[in-house]
Amino acid sequence: MAKMFENKIVANNKFNKLGLIEKRLRMCSNLTIEQAASYLNISKGYLSEIENGKRILKEETFFKFIHHFYPDFDLSWSIVEETENQLDQLFYALAYWNSKQEDDVEKWMVENRGYLLNSFACIYLAVLETYFSYRRSLNRDDVDTINSSEDFVQYLSPDIRALLLFNKGYMYMKSRIPTAPEKSAQAIRIFETALKEMDGKRWPQLEGIIKANLATAVAKDISFQQAFKIAEQAKSIFIEEGNFLRMAAIYNNQAVYLNNIGQYERAIEIIDKLLLNKSVFKDEKVYRLAVMNKILSLIEWGHFNEALQFIHDHKSEMDPKCPDNFTLEPYCLLRAGKEKACLAAIKLYQNSSLGEEDEVFYALIKAIISQNFNRVEKAKVKMFSVCNRMKNWGMMLVMLQALAYFYKQTHQSDRLIEIYEWQAMLHNHQMPSICEM
Repeated sequence: MAKMFENKIVANNKFNKLGLIEKRLRMCSNLTIEQAASYLNISKGYLSEIENGKRILKEETFFKFIHHFYPDFDLSWSIVEETENQLDQLFYALAYWNSKQEDDVEKWMVENRGYLLNSFACIYLAVLETYFSYRRSLNRDDVDTINSSEDFVQYLSPDIRALLLFNKGYMYMKSRIPTAPEKSAQAIRIFETALKEMDGKRWPQLEGIIKANLATAVAKDISFQQAFKIAEQAKSIFIEEGNFLRMAAIYNNQAVYLNNIGQYERAIEIIDKLLLNKSVFKDEKVYRLAVMNKILSLIEWGHFNEALQFIHDHKSEMDPKCPDNFTLEPYCLLRAGKEKACLAAIKLYQNSSLGEEDEVFYALIKAIISQNFNRVEKAKVKMFSVCNRMKNWGMMLVMLQALAYFYKQTHQSDRLIEIYEWQAMLHNHQMPSICEM
């Protein structure tokens, strides 16, 4: 028994690590707290306090637990070292968007899950399972596992601790925790905690990855300007580490933030740097995002003919299954005074896979062309609701621009002034409410 406590994980029982290891093992095997407490001949409440760090789990009680439920438990350190090596591989897959390497780690986790569960490496399952949870639909047990994952951070070294927290924050940011209120606020809190936990000695780029995602969460609900500054800090880290793929992704994000505060020319300058360096991209999605962002920048800047030419020059790269901002071509045609071509283009794009906001925007364009005031107002309210729910501030700004065009054409000065006020509010991340419309 003494040799077990020479193990690095349990050498210091200050934080009642054995109680939390018991909890991890119990949860991974779907063992109820009642079942475990009954076998250990203690009350459910007493075991609950042990698992929550309020009481110490005695060594002999821990042995009794694993000998009964985990007779093949591996007390050695080798599986822990192997798992940490896999975590290194997983982090570098994350840092460089290497999906093949990520697949390999997930395959290793699945194949060795039983082995991991029967060793002190079980604590790393919280990291691995939380990381890979973004790849599947989550059930209640999955959500419980993610929400309880923070219980195990005290076992881990600073950067692994931060990675676990980042994984959880990412799931909130992507709205993968369906029952969670204020998802962006939760993500921001978790990302900020992760930054405090890490030291960067194991994975220097982790700080940049967390800050890049923190910027995205901040841009959703708080401030585009603040998001830009946080992204700038992340970009500096990736430049220093020579990770140009991540750096390029940050440029794309910063262009979006600049668009949303009305600095279109500056946004295009950033995007053009990316477009000029297409040959160095290892991931085509960075280039594709740059193309999408430039279309939006030109449109929000009011350069409709230039946007049309840019769309024409890149049309061969459009994916019908995901046309993204190419769907704004009909609006460019409308603003260029080509209403028939606009309606024809809408018919063509409706054969593609359109998003909800695209469908509603096309209804708005048709109403503008027919100058049907009631239909314009109906489409306006619906699109505002869709964009607000999706936090698609770029499309909301395009909608406001289209409404300003319509109200100006129909001499509705009061509503035109209102639209300009809403645009100013949106640039400052002050969202006009639906009832105001």
